[in-house]
Amino acid sequence: MDQQEAEKILVDMLLSMVTALVDKEDEVDISAHPAGSTIMFEADVAKEDVGKLIGRSGKTAGALRHILGAASAKLRVRSILAIPDKRDE
Repeated sequence: MDQQEAEKILVDMLLSMVTALVDKEDEVDISAHPAGSTIMFEADVAKEDVGKLIGRSGKTAGALRHILGAASAKLRVRSILAIPDKRDE
């Protein structure tokens, strides 16, 4: 499996998980930015939903990163999940 196929699988997986966690499901956008052998994923959600995605003390974000890491290892790629901070907007 090449990196583009793995990227598509991981984007779909993240989209399903993030959409299930937020209220404004239509504003969820998962983008992937390949950088060498690593894929950086960015989960962009509505300003009101950022807290739900991060969770108390970052536990939800940590769990998302853990699942992403396990799936990435199975697909033999490295990955990073970024959640943009929208508090100042």
